[in-house]
Amino acid sequence: MNIATNLSTTQSISAPQTQTGAQVNLAVPKAQVTALPAKMELQALSVFYNTFQAIAEITLTIPANQITAIIGPSGCGKSTLLRALNRMTDLTPNAHVEGAVTLDRENIYAPGVDVVDIRRRIGMVFQRPNPFPMSIYENVAYGPRLYGIRQRKVLDEIVESSLQRVVLWDEVKDKLGQSGMALSGGQQQRLCIARALAVEPDVILMDEPASALDPIATLKIEELMQILKNTYTIVIVTHNMQQAARVSAYTAFMMINQNRAGTLVEFGQTSQIFTNPRNKQTEAYVTGRFG
Repeated sequence: MNIATNLSTTQSISAPQTQTGAQVNLAVPKAQVTALPAKMELQALSVFYNTFQAIAEITLTIPANQITAIIGPSGCGKSTLLRALNRMTDLTPNAHVEGAVTLDRENIYAPGVDVVDIRRRIGMVFQRPNPFPMSIYENVAYGPRLYGIRQRKVLDEIVESSLQRVVLWDEVKDKLGQSGMALSGGQQQRLCIARALAVEPDVILMDEPASALDPIATLKIEELMQILKNTYTIVIVTHNMQQAARVSAYTAFMMINQNRAGTLVEFGQTSQIFTNPRNKQTEAYVTGRFG
């Protein structure tokens, strides 16, 4: 059962503009940019905490059904940027956003936008697994219940389908009544991804999703992302250069400017960013000279 009507569309990506209308050079050849179908676009996005500017006028296109990695040294605003993509910044006192973030051409910061629905359509998976203190079944069924689905048969189908999509069903199908917190760390993280999928999102945001996991669990998460990108658009923040190179098709590199605000330095295909960066700061970072 669909929880919401699927409104997803795609569009051609043109060179983004700042608030003044000037085109921004994202260090990607125009021929490559215009060929990408866009799922989300950031237009001169800035985030402030009181008077401190955490990220400054970031303009970026997130391609549909691809994995986009956001990399950069600690403190450059990667997680702040990710939180701004589904309006989790609204939950931080004294935070405000300038610029625009569009999902399927609709500005998620426009007046009157249903923020709850935005967070359904743009799901978030956090650095550490955070299953609810309830059964495996109820963890996955929680979101659909909030959206009014009460029929047990329908919930059963959603739970099974969601767990199958994260390759967890066979491991837990005989213990759905057990606590989700009793699972291993890697299983818990896949359960959290299943919980996000249960409400039929368009985009999945992942903030260092494997940083607290062992190598085997990390590999399972990375393999899962490759499967999920066929249906969903994925944006991942990672400090792990090897992980970004392995899993993503596109990479955005962030740094801080002289005012300590996070800025976008370069964006392009991951292979280009790691083997032929166009910016000296990017080259220095991906080759390990700093960060």
